[in-house]
Amino acid sequence: MARILIIDDDILVQKSFSRLFKDKGHEVICAATLSAGREEALKNVDVIYLDLDLPDGDGLGLIDESATFPNSPEVIVITGMGSDYAAQKSMESNAWDYISKPASPAALLDTLESALTYRKKAQKAGALPTIVNPGGIIGQSPAIQRSLQEIGRASASDAGVLIRGETGVGKELAARAVHLNSQRSGSPFVVVDCSSLSESLVESILYGHVKGAFTGAHAHRKGLVAQADRGTLFLDEVGELPLELQKSFLRVLQEHRFRPVGAAKEAESDFRLVAATNRDLSAMAEEGTFRSDLLYRLQTIEIVLPPLRERGEDIGILTAHCIETTCDRYGIDKKEVSDELLEVVGAYHWPGNVRELMNVVGAAVIQAGTDPVIYPKHLPAHIRLGFLKGRRSPLQSEPLPQPKTGPASHGTEPEQQTQIPSYAEHKRSCDRRYFTRIMQAADNDISQASQLSGLSVPSIYRHLSRLGIPTKKKKWG
Repeated sequence: MARILIIDDDILVQKSFSRLFKDKGHEVICAATLSAGREEALKNVDVIYLDLDLPDGDGLGLIDESATFPNSPEVIVITGMGSDYAAQKSMESNAWDYISKPASPAALLDTLESALTYRKKAQKAGALPTIVNPGGIIGQSPAIQRSLQEIGRASASDAGVLIRGETGVGKELAARAVHLNSQRSGSPFVVVDCSSLSESLVESILYGHVKGAFTGAHAHRKGLVAQADRGTLFLDEVGELPLELQKSFLRVLQEHRFRPVGAAKEAESDFRLVAATNRDLSAMAEEGTFRSDLLYRLQTIEIVLPPLRERGEDIGILTAHCIETTCDRYGIDKKEVSDELLEVVGAYHWPGNVRELMNVVGAAVIQAGTDPVIYPKHLPAHIRLGFLKGRRSPLQSEPLPQPKTGPASHGTEPEQQTQIPSYAEHKRSCDRRYFTRIMQAADNDISQASQLSGLSVPSIYRHLSRLGIPTKKKKWG
């Protein structure tokens, strides 16, 4: 018997799902809101059926959180008929599966059975692999914890790994973590920067060469593939690998044999391949700029790293860590982090992700000199100005009330002057107007509002809930 949690505000869905699962001998718990569902999920459940569109928030965040819940339940997303966006997002968020309303009893039972079968096998084999050495990855957010779980699973295998993510999210750190937690950790971790490979020397760099193979080849040189023997070969920015080289490398990947430039015989190398990219390799394969057969070999296991903007609670942790390590590196006296600094770095969108944050905060430590505390004034001007513009733009849209003119305005008592709201009251009023306009412009479509504002879907829901702005749910099908 399994414990199944259904999180959906549709009473008919709750009743029909419950009846079906109870008839099969399972225990069923129902919740109509995200907060109630989160509370129930902390009580050891095996499977969660989750509607993404809930009255008090977006269910996507709960998928990330599920990895940290007791029992690490599998999540099956409930989507509307033809809701491609919800289906795509649920899969990107590592849900077990998704079903569309209305779902047949057979489809419901199939999804449940597959999830429970997986859990039984995992329990029989022992606990799922957990990462022991994070390799410099820092953070407590559900998004990064999910990635660490994916790294743990990848480390237990010797299959190829493809790490996807924006520039600066830490793809090489993730690759090193896979290596450090694998059975190959005692052997070399060899990095190949595909974006910097010279077309004239790429084969020599990868496969090596013998003496006299070409002008300037004065001695035998071992290539990077040979150097990775018994270890891990990391192809960074694999999307930049020249198309003409992809075919030969596919053969090397399949047979683990290669021929150094100018050599008469082939050589062998027992390496594990980990690759990383910030590009859409599937789209490149469709365009003919990346070999689809190579892509299939690369993505046996896929790890997706979240951008920093989706790791809100980690920004402060990373900032403090960077300040500490920079002080240690340069022998600078310990410095503290001001609340004002955390407010500014937390509001910035960080297009360069963790790499940009580390560079900016590291420079701020140097800029601070002998100051014992890091303040926003130590940050680059464009970050400070962006923060100030974000605060001031609502004020510009609504001038402050002006005192009345005439004899009655000459009094000095506060009650005789126009009342000016507190900053908090004014900010809330401006925020409410802003999000009301956003929702009107998006026709109450949360996904469209997210695109217009640049905020994540969960952030939109949080602001709407905080400001008391009702969300008009779309009808199913």
